[in-house]
Amino acid sequence: MKEKTYQGFTLIELLAVIVILAVIALIATPLIMNVINDAKKSAARDAGYSVIKAGELKAATEGIESVNPPFHYDEGSNLPMKGTKPTKFTLDIDKEMKTQLRAWINGYCVVKDYDTEEVTIDESKKTEKDCVTGGGSSNDGSPVIQDGMIPVTFDSNGKTVKADVNGDWYDYDQKKWANAVAVTNDSRDKYKNASAGTAITESDILAYYVWIPRYKYQLWNVDGDASEPQEIKIEFESKSTPKSRGTKNGEWLTHPAFTFGSTELSGMWVGKFEMTGTSSSPTIKPNLTSLRNQNISSFFNIIQSMGSNYGLNSYDSHMMKNSEWGAVAYLSHSKYGKNGEVILNNNSNFTTGCGADSASESSTSTCKNAYGSKGNGTYNQSTTGNITGIFDMSGGAYEYVMANSKKQDGSFNTATSGFTSAPDSKYYDQYDYNTSNSNHSISKLGDAMKEVYVSSYEHWYDDYGYMPLSSYPWVYRGGHCIVNSNAGVFSSFHYSGSGDSVVSARGVVVSN
Repeated sequence: MKEKTYQGFTLIELLAVIVILAVIALIATPLIMNVINDAKKSAARDAGYSVIKAGELKAATEGIESVNPPFHYDEGSNLPMKGTKPTKFTLDIDKEMKTQLRAWINGYCVVKDYDTEEVTIDESKKTEKDCVTGGGSSNDGSPVIQDGMIPVTFDSNGKTVKADVNGDWYDYDQKKWANAVAVTNDSRDKYKNASAGTAITESDILAYYVWIPRYKYQLWNVDGDASEPQEIKIEFESKSTPKSRGTKNGEWLTHPAFTFGSTELSGMWVGKFEMTGTSSSPTIKPNLTSLRNQNISSFFNIIQSMGSNYGLNSYDSHMMKNSEWGAVAYLSHSKYGKNGEVILNNNSNFTTGCGADSASESSTSTCKNAYGSKGNGTYNQSTTGNITGIFDMSGGAYEYVMANSKKQDGSFNTATSGFTSAPDSKYYDQYDYNTSNSNHSISKLGDAMKEVYVSSYEHWYDDYGYMPLSSYPWVYRGGHCIVNSNAGVFSSFHYSGSGDSVVSARGVVVSN
């Protein structure tokens, strides 16, 4: 009998089958993925619709036209939980200034357009921050970064690296403030074009800045009565939002520091440390001796020169005003900052960024807790309690601020400041003529003198509370390393405006 023979597939036939399967997969995979993506988008859109409806109900019930910061929702919750860290989605409400409500749902930006009443997916928004802020408003603390500044963050060793502006650059809810640096002319293009995570060489850095977002705060002591330390209630807002103009306790006031002359600011970049370097080559850097022995006019001109000389041409570089000091102090004493006493820089060599172990420690030539020595961990001498905050606001050197008490005839009181006439009014805060050290009636809302009054000559945390007066019309803040228990973020004193070995200053830049 003839035996049966069995033949398998030839190599060519197997290859043909593989090719056919590959072609089918090539055709089918995008179709399948599209179906999956469409299902995800549909689910996000449906969830977003429910979230938006809940937000609208909440807004209607409470008479809310805009919410800054955005409502945050906890996972599984049906109603907004303002102030909590979002685990699932975030809703931003601003009916007055925008025509949309936006929610970030599982990786998609869900938008309700009030012109069409449609709920859609905005695929141009790739991050939660872009989605819920509309990609540009400052109601989450969004910094305004322009040419000449490099956004930075800090690695686990405390080293400065270029930040990913679309990633984890800042989070004010977590007391992580946005930082940026100005760098040398020779290195600017290199860092501007570098990828996120690139280490920035310390010798290339000229100045460190920290972003203070525009905010409103809830008034608690408009009459300047005796008060005790308490959390200052703050909400960030866009500069396009109508200003809050509260005048009574419990009402809200847009902090006056965010009105710069006739310009409304989204925020300001504040020097992270006291001025360092020399009068001809000023810097703002850690672990250096602060720049001192300059009268106010000299400090004013030195800091203004940093704008054009350090590539910050699109900014107005100026010496810190008293109201700007107040804006930092209040943010520090809110849920977004340390919300407690900032520890003293007690280094008698005036080394920037140093910190003591306590707020009233005696001065020492040792830098006990140097900037950078704790990696990106805890720094109790910072306004945030971590490396992202502002340093030297308690102790270090006294810091002159641009604030001046008038002469009796109402004119500008130059004293021994070096000024021969008043600078542009946007660069300084004017106080009434005064002859009493303890006359707090001349102080102003937001200046971290009036509302933090405790008693004559005393502010919160036993900080000095001296007012400017006719013979000493200029103000300096923060105390210095030797006054220990009377130094602090809320400390204020007065002087003639001349240079002194224990007085420095601080720079601020705002967008032109």
